[in-house]
Amino acid sequence: MEFVSIFISMISDLWPLMQKTFTRAAASILVIGSLALLVLVVTYNSNTVVGAGYYGSNSQSSIILAGQGIVKNAIQLSAKLDNSVNPPFRWVNPTSGVVNPTLKFKANTNQTIQIQNPTDFKHQFIIDQNGNQLATSGDIAPGSSGQVSFKPNMIGTFGYHCLYHPTTMKGIIQVQ
Repeated sequence: MEFVSIFISMISDLWPLMQKTFTRAAASILVIGSLALLVLVVTYNSNTVVGAGYYGSNSQSSIILAGQGIVKNAIQLSAKLDNSVNPPFRWVNPTSGVVNPTLKFKANTNQTIQIQNPTDFKHQFIIDQNGNQLATSGDIAPGSSGQVSFKPNMIGTFGYHCLYHPTTMKGIIQVQ
């Protein structure tokens, strides 16, 4: 949020010049418009996920508003600390609590998985088949979120796992 303080400092420095160049009302409108634009940029880049709608067995919501855009029918997963296993992490459906759930996809349909990482360790969600990586979320930093999109072109079974915790954070994707 350093750029927010830079923005405020810049507006403070420019305010006297803006009042001389523009009417007070026009200068105020410019500042308010710039502030609104700043809020939109910060909101877009924050990558915060806000869900609305119905959650089904795959924890799909009808609309997901995310820092990366609007995603329909996104599957929700979250990294979870679980000290009963080593390494102590698992994927969990945040709605049902199911650990390392089986995900159901439709062939030739793009699917997006929204991933929350409330842990203190980075994770990376990978979809694979027979050891070949097909899609990845990239690193998901502690306390943030990410997503991966995948469009399977055939019916079958795929796997998913975390790059850093592949023995405990893993599951199956069934494509019908």
